Amino acid sequence: MKEINNKLRHNRQVLQRASPEGKTTLRREVLQLAGFDFRHFTHLYRTRQGNTYHFCYDYGYLLLEDEKVLIVNWQPYMDKSEIR
Repeated sequence: MKEINNKLRHNRQVLQRASPEGKTTLRREVLQLAGFDFRHFTHLYRTRQGNTYHFCYDYGYLLLEDEKVLIVNWQPYMDKSEIR
């Protein structure tokens, strides 16, 4: 359990460092080189358009085409009912 928590916290830190302003698009490789583990996340958020964001606490990411990733912060409009 402690090991998983450490991985989740590390993932959050990587996302935070990569996106200090709260919304950034970058290549997936940048996160991988920083030690990000795409297998570990705290929850999912699905939009009405069908996009699925993976969150590590309050930072999330959406996998895009061409090996890119959109990083976002949790926003108040992200209604809890959309979490799965």
